[in-house]
Amino acid sequence: MKLSNLMMIFLAFILFAGAATSVANAQNQDNKKVEKEKDDDDDDADEKLSPDEAKRAKISMEEARAIALKKVSGVILEEELEKEDGKLMYSFDIRDQNGKVFDVEIDAITGEVLQAAEDDEDDDNKANRQSRQSNKKNVFVRTATTVKTATVKAVGKIF
Repeated sequence: MKLSNLMMIFLAFILFAGAATSVANAQNQDNKKVEKEKDDDDDDADEKLSPDEAKRAKISMEEARAIALKKVSGVILEEELEKEDGKLMYSFDIRDQNGKVFDVEIDAITGEVLQAAEDDEDDDNKANRQSRQSNKKNVFVRTATTVKTATVKAVGKIF
């Protein structure tokens, strides 16, 4: 009788350890995929912006924001001052009343609207990527919790 109880405990431990290892490996693989996506995500001609270059902006972020919101009414999801193809500009992602996301670019020197177009579906934004990553992690956590609960119940029935 004691031998079968020990065997059941040992099997439960092995099951739990194996599941935990599988979850850890899957999360590691997922993290590698996310890092690769981050590396591949920014294919445009963005260049590093030095503090001196940022000082060249003639209009402020607030002024650029007002110009962008006049062009596309909605909620700003993301904003930044950037240099693209040698041109200093403010870039805004704005969600309109219909839920569509627009990419609006404002010249940081003249205040001219350079672009106001619906954001490309292929250009996966950070929020969507983080949401997918969070959902995958939740699946792994639920799986590990289920295995742990089953193991505790099995061990509890033995004693």
